[in-house]
Amino acid sequence: MEFIFNKNTFQSGVSIVERIVSTKSTLPIIGNILIEAEKSGVKLSANNLEMGIEIKIPAKIVKEGSILIPAKTLSGIVSKLPDSDVNFKLKEKGVIAISYKKSNFNIHGLPADEFPQLPRIKENKTIKIDKKIFQRMIEQTIFSSSSSEEKFVLNGILFETGKTDGSNVRMVATDGYRLAKIGETIDGVDINVSAIIPSKALSELLKIINAEKEGNVTINISSDQAAFNFNNVYLVTRLIQGQFPDYKQVIPKMLEIKIFANTKMLLQSSERAAVIASQSANIVKIEVRGGQLYISAQAPDVGSVEEVLDVEVKGKEKAAAAFNIRLLTDALKVIEEEFIVLELGAPLSPGMIKPKDGPDFTYIVMPIRTQEVSA
Repeated sequence: MEFIFNKNTFQSGVSIVERIVSTKSTLPIIGNILIEAEKSGVKLSANNLEMGIEIKIPAKIVKEGSILIPAKTLSGIVSKLPDSDVNFKLKEKGVIAISYKKSNFNIHGLPADEFPQLPRIKENKTIKIDKKIFQRMIEQTIFSSSSSEEKFVLNGILFETGKTDGSNVRMVATDGYRLAKIGETIDGVDINVSAIIPSKALSELLKIINAEKEGNVTINISSDQAAFNFNNVYLVTRLIQGQFPDYKQVIPKMLEIKIFANTKMLLQSSERAAVIASQSANIVKIEVRGGQLYISAQAPDVGSVEEVLDVEVKGKEKAAAAFNIRLLTDALKVIEEEFIVLELGAPLSPGMIKPKDGPDFTYIVMPIRTQEVSA
């Protein structure tokens, strides 16, 4: 086995696969990166048994072959190599020579046949989505998923297809305190799929597609796994098994008041209010009166803040509710449109945020019971 690679290209590939290498497993073999030299180039693979990734990078192949190298060792070496072409050669007894200029490393590798192979999914339920659309769908939902191990079903994002509510591809995430849903109409999607994809896998995929300007993401889903192909990267993950909450029951059919506000101005006001609210359980009071929106917070021994925004109001003239300000700003940060609609109901009803115009995005946030608001 022997090939010549460009340091920067190889380092980029190693950094992608290294992120999913498990360092806490009782199976030491998965702490390695699989390197395979083929006629078409070099493949780098990692597998933590929950998620696997493979990336193809260009290289001049002298001799085909494969070997395992500890991920930490490989990453450390490649990051320190000079910016030049480097020779990679498998010698006797599993020793790898990494040579550059007049210098070299000699590293002990392991046989490739001990490495768990990445699963391949039959292409019976295939969906192709433009990377920019899929990127936005992930960004506008993933922040609402749960990181608590007690709510394992909520550690993922519901991915479903089928025509309903004006879309044929939807993604939904919730942690029990808020819910984010986005729908898109994608040409060529004529199958019905419902699967809970782990947020960790989608987070890794998001980093990969963010680094590229264009391309299509091809998705294949089976009963227990999902695979994603994007340019030179293949990522496969186990699905989360369980019943995802019925999000349609969470989304209010009608609320009493609609507030039309500039997204950027509302975000900035909310972030200023969060300075005080962070000292008092992140609680802010949202109040509408006299055609203006008031955002206030107070914390004992710290002080108070009141932000006043000119807004357009439809429906009831007055409304008030308390929310966790962090949950509001999380949503405002991912909305790209200039104006949003904030809908409120009774003091203990959920609030709802949507773009005034644009994509089918809905964000629900649960209220906080306070003595002042619920009185």
